Amino acid sequence: MTEPENKDPGDWIERISRLAGALGLNAVRVRWKLMAWRDSWKATRRQTQTTLQHISYQHKICPHCGTVQDRNQRTCANCGNSLSPRFWEILGRLGLVAPRFGSSTFFLTAVIIAAYLRTGLAQGGNLVSMSPSVLARFGANWAPALAAGEWWRVSTYIFLHAGLVHIAFNLIALQQIGPSIEEVFGRGRALFYFMVTGIVAGLGSQWWGLYGVGIGASGALMGWIGLAAGWGQRDGTSTGRQIRNFMVQWGLYTVVFGFLVRADNAAHISGFIAGFLLGLVSKPRWDRRGWNWVDGFMTFVGVVLAIGTVILVFFPPESAAFGREFLQ
Repeated sequence: MTEPENKDPGDWIERISRLAGALGLNAVRVRWKLMAWRDSWKATRRQTQTTLQHISYQHKICPHCGTVQDRNQRTCANCGNSLSPRFWEILGRLGLVAPRFGSSTFFLTAVIIAAYLRTGLAQGGNLVSMSPSVLARFGANWAPALAAGEWWRVSTYIFLHAGLVHIAFNLIALQQIGPSIEEVFGRGRALFYFMVTGIVAGLGSQWWGLYGVGIGASGALMGWIGLAAGWGQRDGTSTGRQIRNFMVQWGLYTVVFGFLVRADNAAHISGFIAGFLLGLVSKPRWDRRGWNWVDGFMTFVGVVLAIGTVILVFFPPESAAFGREFLQ
């Protein structure tokens, strides 16, 4: 191994290297490692400075045509499409995908937050964590209630969450994958797939033998992840295969993490499989001939399922099983 060139005796790397040699270590190897660490640190600093400049950039960039716009512009002067508010654009530059107003992702985000606040207020304003009894009362997926005929619980559980960490993880995942699913399949179909795979996830959890109360949007989110994986498989291109592989990895990570925290992996796996199968047979919106009756039907069903579920969460029916069978 040769000595690195242009050594500076006053450099801190040189001083540490000499000290390492005096202690019996390989001074040359220590010097090279320290130089590599220093260069890596400098590259990280340059990247950070570039990122900060990008985030603080004072102009907007149209996501449709790429034209630079004034920060106060609301519509693109080049293509006429609407521009996102600056706050949302900054979130995107930070790597956080902000849902557009009126999108299915925006609607689902608002509903999940509202349902969380509703359950928190029902237990005296505690928003840190939700008690199982409150979750059961507002529609958690719960075997005794399903056995008593409360079928709506395989849907209402989707919008309920156990605590701040739980809802934060699911909302982050929702923001990351939701806009992409809507871009590929359209808003109406995205909502339909979310609700349907969420319901299948709830049924799969019951079939597997759910213990306790099941809650959370992760089953439906895994449905979206499986949907993207199935579409990538159907697409067959190198990009499609990359998307498929990434989504499969994401799904596997979720299941592994679910085992570690004892989450409802039956719902995760059921939702993923349902989404994957739907992705294999679903065409992206650019391969469909405009709006058709299938799009209309899926949108209608998705909206009915979502709104009906929201109503049942906010105004839960009396439970025949809750008072006599729920374990505190």
